[in-house]
Amino acid sequence: MINQISIPGILYVIYIIFTFTLIIRILLDNNHPEVSFAWLLAIIFLPYIGAVLYLMGGINWKKYKIVKQRPEITFQKELGTILVRQKVFMGELSSQIDNDIAKTMVLSLQSSNSIITLNNTLEIFYSGDCFFNSFKKDLEGASESIHIEYYIFRDDIIGSQIADILKRKALAGLPVRILFDGVGCFNKMSKKFKRDLSKAGIKTKYFLDPANVFTGRLLNYCNHRKIAVIDGKIAYTGGMNIGDEYLDGGKKFNTWRDTHIKLQGESVHMLQSVFLSDWYNSGGENINDEGYFPELEEIEGNLPMQIVVSGPDSDWYSLEKLYFNMIMNSNRIVYVQTPYFIPSTSLQNALETTALSGVEVNLMITGNPDKKIPFWVAQTYFDSLIAAGVNIYLYKKGFLHSKVLIVDDTISTVGSCNMDIRSFHLDYEVNAVIYNKKVTARLIEQFNNDLLFCIKINKEDHKKLNVFKRLRNSIFRIFSPVL
Repeated sequence: MINQISIPGILYVIYIIFTFTLIIRILLDNNHPEVSFAWLLAIIFLPYIGAVLYLMGGINWKKYKIVKQRPEITFQKELGTILVRQKVFMGELSSQIDNDIAKTMVLSLQSSNSIITLNNTLEIFYSGDCFFNSFKKDLEGASESIHIEYYIFRDDIIGSQIADILKRKALAGLPVRILFDGVGCFNKMSKKFKRDLSKAGIKTKYFLDPANVFTGRLLNYCNHRKIAVIDGKIAYTGGMNIGDEYLDGGKKFNTWRDTHIKLQGESVHMLQSVFLSDWYNSGGENINDEGYFPELEEIEGNLPMQIVVSGPDSDWYSLEKLYFNMIMNSNRIVYVQTPYFIPSTSLQNALETTALSGVEVNLMITGNPDKKIPFWVAQTYFDSLIAAGVNIYLYKKGFLHSKVLIVDDTISTVGSCNMDIRSFHLDYEVNAVIYNKKVTARLIEQFNNDLLFCIKINKEDHKKLNVFKRLRNSIFRIFSPVL
């Protein structure tokens, strides 16, 4: 009898047991219902493939940590006393200042250990030209250290120009470290390009390197952060990576619209901490040198700011909660810019509830997608949002890659986080939250300028989609939590 059982039969029985085990695990995770449902469908209707995809990107890492040292924990260890004082202070102050600002500050303190910094200056870039000119100038002026962390770093014209500066600085004796994302930088650089960086003395690491036997299975969890810290005194963050497309739109688009910021002041130390944590998590040394956190000059005027981080193994999905809190606490108007729009159920409800409450809600997404499936899925949310009163705009001049959320005239956030489930639950992200009316006014002005290149979607326009396209979009939406 035993001899009659074939090897394929044994393997099939093992697969059935394994699949049943995965289904039990998904149910016990008590994840968002739509996420659990999507993974169950994938495992049942995509034999073998669904199980592999789940192991690569579906495990609830809030219970099983991916990285050794999360930035939130670094903040807590290094700034524990300040965090405690700020939480007490905000509790006492909340009744004396704008309650919406107080709630946002306290939320980021509690969920991400993001201390409130005041001694800051900020410069905003809306195009690659302005950003790269400033970035290269600051790199040329570096005298102590350079730390760079980008999701994408290409060996094209602008990437080579930046690499040449970095090599010169490293050869002059400066510590230069570059952290690449294993997925985002895959096939973006030649072996010679990377060898030349190393020969010049630049230290490089991959975050969750897909070629590594231990971390390759985690390739669905990307480091989507964009951070550069120069001398511990200047930092850049936002939506732009290193590549020619951020200058000219690349092969697909005529232009590229993005938002990036340059920071000086106390917030730079927060971004330095994020980089050093990510560096350590990627196999780099555990750096505790105070020289990377130099004493800062006093800056005239206060610019309150928090640096908020989030990742798949964070205790809280801090950026999703930040977006939800900002939208739900808005009083007059909301502006959203995001290239990809696949909101969680809570974010969709927040947008609709806010619009139904009489607040003007403006959502701008790209009208020229670089990835078709996320764009198709985004369209499945339009009917409900429009019915609730949300204004939806498609940016048509080129590709819109800006990640900005603005509430009333008081709070804004700029960073790497898209308004989609991947950014909220699967990727490592970082945003700056800014509490300043002048900064908010500048971001609103740019939003209104971008409206000149948009078409507004109304219910009639959206209903013109034929039934086959609507069905296609709806089918892909089923799997939206795992895209």
